Amino acid sequence: MSSIVSALSDLVKSLIEVVYSFIETAAHLVQHTLNFALNFFSSVINVFVEFFKGLIDLAGGIASFVLGNVVILLVLGAAFFGFLQYQRNQGNTVKVGNKKLN
Repeated sequence: MSSIVSALSDLVKSLIEVVYSFIETAAHLVQHTLNFALNFFSSVINVFVEFFKGLIDLAGGIASFVLGNVVILLVLGAAFFGFLQYQRNQGNTVKVGNKKLN
C-alpha cells in the first residue's frame, strides 16, 4: 500500500513540476519579449540621438574649418575687392550674368 501512496505522491509532484515549468517558461517568454521591446525602442531613440550628434559634429567641423581658414578667406575677399576697385579705376565694369558688380 505504501508503494501506491508513494507512486501517487510522485505523480502529484511531477504534475506540479510540469505546471511550474509551463509557468516559468511563460514568465521567461514575457520577460524576453518586454526586454526586446525595451531594447528596440531604446535603439530607435539612440539612432536619432546619434544622428543629431553627428550633425552637431559636422557643423562644428565646418565652423572650425572656416575659422581655421579665416586668413585665407580674408585675403581672397581683399583680392576680389581690389580687383573690383582696379576695374572701376580703369573704367571697366565687371558683370556676372545681368548684374554689375561695380
